[in-house]
Amino acid sequence: MYIFYLDESGLHAEAKTFVLGGLAVFEREAHWFAQDVEAIQQRYFPQIQEPVEFHVSKLRAPTASLEPPFNSLTFEQRRQLTSDIYQIIRERRGIVFGVAIEKAWTREDPYERAFEELTNRFDLFLVRQNAQATSENREEQRGIIVMAESAYRQRLEVLGRKFRGGATRWGQVRTLADVPFFVPSANTRLLQLADFISNAIYGRYNTGYTREFDIIAPRFDREGTRIHGLRHLTRDAECTCMSCLTRTRTT
Repeated sequence: MYIFYLDESGLHAEAKTFVLGGLAVFEREAHWFAQDVEAIQQRYFPQIQEPVEFHVSKLRAPTASLEPPFNSLTFEQRRQLTSDIYQIIRERRGIVFGVAIEKAWTREDPYERAFEELTNRFDLFLVRQNAQATSENREEQRGIIVMAESAYRQRLEVLGRKFRGGATRWGQVRTLADVPFFVPSANTRLLQLADFISNAIYGRYNTGYTREFDIIAPRFDREGTRIHGLRHLTRDAECTCMSCLTRTRTT
């Protein structure tokens, strides 16, 4: 079983770009991702026994607005903690996916369009994995999508049932085991990592800030030189980002 953890960035009205992004991991790997985050908590907050919920926005809040326990860290410590979490994503065996949609590009609801895009891309990833598994006489895998609690929950549950029982606009969905599950991000370290991923993609496409995006870029789902795990929906026909370039080279 592969579990696909998703979170969003850019829902606020001032954002020009909406991002849905996250991390797909083989079920046994989830434990090790969580253990790595626990180790970071012990390194920075050794006196705290209950889980600290990590979010990029909490680490980057203005100094006067920092909440406990992040207000006990210096700016450099918070910057390093953020980098440490991105290194977990880069170094462990997870697959990163993301969709960045310029809000001016579409009249559709960007959240629903992004969810459909990533459902399709996750499904195609599993189809490729299962084709290889069949050729090597290994067991095929199914997928589950886990999302952070959202006001969009009801609409996405309806879409999830539709996709599982039918198809996206690109074709049949074949590998999902069930409808999406919605979980408070405080309950799972993997959704907290999905928050960091969506923020890295948002920074790249909304403001041009690439530091964290560049750390996780090698983990996007890819097949040879073609990148499947990242999609940029934009009015800019001359965009040279890694998603748009790979599409240009393969069309």
